[in-house]
Amino acid sequence: MSSHDEYSSDEEDLFDSPKSDVFLGFVDIGIGEDDEYPTIEDTFIGGQPIWPHPESKPKEEDLKCDNCGSLMALLAQAYAPLDGKAYDRLIYVFACKNTARCSRKKGSIKAIRAINKDPAIAQKIYEEQQEEAQKALDEKLRLEDKKKFQIEMTKDLFDVTKPSDKGGNSFQTNDNPFKSSKPFGDSNAFNSSSPFGSSNPFEKKEQPQPEKNGKKSYAEASKTAKPPAPVKKPLSANLPEYPGYILFTEKEKLKKVTLEPELEKYKHLIETSTEEEGPSKGGKKERTLSSSSSSSAAVNSQTNQISKMLDDKFFENFTSVVNHNPTQVLRYDLDGQPILYSGKDDVAKQVSDKTIPDPAYNPSSRRRFELQLMPKAIMDLEGEGASVADILNGMSWGTIVVYTDEEDYMPSLDENHVGYVREYCGVQWEESVERAQEGATDA
Repeated sequence: MSSHDEYSSDEEDLFDSPKSDVFLGFVDIGIGEDDEYPTIEDTFIGGQPIWPHPESKPKEEDLKCDNCGSLMALLAQAYAPLDGKAYDRLIYVFACKNTARCSRKKGSIKAIRAINKDPAIAQKIYEEQQEEAQKALDEKLRLEDKKKFQIEMTKDLFDVTKPSDKGGNSFQTNDNPFKSSKPFGDSNAFNSSSPFGSSNPFEKKEQPQPEKNGKKSYAEASKTAKPPAPVKKPLSANLPEYPGYILFTEKEKLKKVTLEPELEKYKHLIETSTEEEGPSKGGKKERTLSSSSSSSAAVNSQTNQISKMLDDKFFENFTSVVNHNPTQVLRYDLDGQPILYSGKDDVAKQVSDKTIPDPAYNPSSRRRFELQLMPKAIMDLEGEGASVADILNGMSWGTIVVYTDEEDYMPSLDENHVGYVREYCGVQWEESVERAQEGATDA
């Protein structure tokens, strides 16, 4: 469901002015539904990856789990061209489906960056970018000419100092204003023998695209006018897979009133747990655990975990931000900052201390944040038909953050002008935050 279905135009006052440069990805339609299949220029989760060239794939070792050696499944594929770069660029995130064995293990989730510098594709993208730029310029000039024309038409209409041929009354005339082939003189913008030119308001015609304000979406930056034909058969059917969904992207909208974090509703449990541990304020009687020790022990275990999470300002911020757009499955903010699921693991330390490992294949450069996967993606990927066992043994990450080389350097390209490289993929696991140190995957 698109955000246009969720919020109508007259509800825009519910949101702050867009100050965020973040693009959010939302599930649009299942792959294969209504004969819809992704192309290289789509962003999607699950399904099979689409490689830049069908005969150019990553090294097999990069597609295998470092823990069990099994081939991994695609979590997400993002079409991520860079402004001013005339080549295809994609980000892949893979994960091992053997979650019962490999969850929280280093190398069980990986990120790969791919580029395709095929000269023919580069030339095509360059020409399309030039065409779009020219269209935007033409539209800007057209609007400026229209504005000037309107000013010229109206500036003398109510000028009482200008003499009139009909006694000064500019409206007292029997002349037919449309009897001339150019009723408005040489300044007629339509320049036609018809009094209305070709401006029939009911005539269907191609409308020029207006110039867009702000930065384009990463997926729109070099979107071709004629997208390639959909790939109805996966190019790599040998990989395990999750159910697939094509995404659409929108600029992040933040509600004016920030919702309370989800775990605020558990505060009464924490307060109850505190009372059970000793005398309460105001001289009330001390409560004991003797009457229901097993039940209280379970509550204490739960509330202790909740209390730790509530004390984590990173998790509280994560929950607050997600509550603005709870159905987001992907966040894209090139050279921005991720929102962290926890502040207590190695990933949080590396992000906070700005110590994300530099790319070994380009040591003079540094990595910058590009995108992250959000928990809602787990619900979509595991599907409605997942069994209880699958859910219990399923994916248990809170977020996956991907950092890429700021220079977008590629050590080598194959004969098809395609190259792949591993990038930094930091995984923050839910629950057991003390164990999440095992989740950081560096490349």
